[in-house]
Amino acid sequence: MSKVSRLVGIDLCRALAAFAVILVHSGDETWGLPISEGAIHFRHLFYYAVPFFLAAFFYFSTKKLPLIIDRLFWQKKLQRIVVPYFLWSIFYVASKAIKFSIEQDIAQLDKLLSDPWAIIFLGAASYHLYFIPMLVAGTFLLYLANYLNKQSNLLSLLLVLTIVSTVIYQLTLVFHNDFNLDSYTAFPDLLNLLSENNLCYQAWRIILVYLSWIIRCSPYFFAALLTHEFLKLFEQKLLVDRETIVAIFLLFLLINFIGSQYLPAALSEILIAYSLLIFGITLSQHIHQGNLITNLGICSFGIYLIHPFVKSAIEIVLIKLVPQAIQSVSILSMLIYAVSSFLISWLCIAVLHRSKLIAQYT
Repeated sequence: MSKVSRLVGIDLCRALAAFAVILVHSGDETWGLPISEGAIHFRHLFYYAVPFFLAAFFYFSTKKLPLIIDRLFWQKKLQRIVVPYFLWSIFYVASKAIKFSIEQDIAQLDKLLSDPWAIIFLGAASYHLYFIPMLVAGTFLLYLANYLNKQSNLLSLLLVLTIVSTVIYQLTLVFHNDFNLDSYTAFPDLLNLLSENNLCYQAWRIILVYLSWIIRCSPYFFAALLTHEFLKLFEQKLLVDRETIVAIFLLFLLINFIGSQYLPAALSEILIAYSLLIFGITLSQHIHQGNLITNLGICSFGIYLIHPFVKSAIEIVLIKLVPQAIQSVSILSMLIYAVSSFLISWLCIAVLHRSKLIAQYT
């Protein structure tokens, strides 16, 4: 679609999504602090982050068909996804172990090391790392891309598959069979058929979680292929018609504000993600490529990876300097955490990116 080397609008949206992740993690009920209703509603406006990252992942993974999924393909995925996952898992386990040891919090230290299977396969080293093995699970869906691309009536087929996969994902949400970040399990009724002492328990636990991730990724995968077909049909109108771009952004805002009230959660999630993605793609044709936005886009993955560590450091500083800011969860306190964590995380990753070796893993 674009003659520019990067889609600057997507870089901007990646930065917004990275900030949204940080804000969501900057205050919730699990903190054990008083939380205002306004803060709860405000936080919900930023849940678009992970859906957008999934949409962007599958859109750009299927941009050039047919895909060549060979050993080189998996080597690149290993280098770009799996290796960073293990390196950052080690980093978070080590940093938490040091913290708990200094504080002599043996209970937390034992809890941290009590579930190595979840740390290795499910992202339990830190609450945000689950996203990376979920991408690995979703990557296996790419094997379907070449087959689907050869089918007649492709647009109709992809529309049906997107709807069906969204319904299946919605059913997993309704029946609470989706991934549970607290217990790192999925399909609990099936898993409970086995005793935790059963030799196969951990294997089935991991299989069921990865199955739930594939189910969640499926509508994003089919919607990505559908988006490619959609853009082929309406490319010229989207490129030149600024009113259409504004309408797409307003659609994103509308669904983000009220979609969860009137739409099934899975459908709302997909519409939010792809309206923002299409907005970013089309916006790229109307804004100039700048170093600031480009750097934000390049650093967004690293910002996502490092932000919990930065946020913990900021919390220590706030306890000393502005203790009243962390006595309750409010919109103001969330913004203080989020803005400061985002800017410092960005600075850290920008500095780390000066090393080509480190830049591969951030």
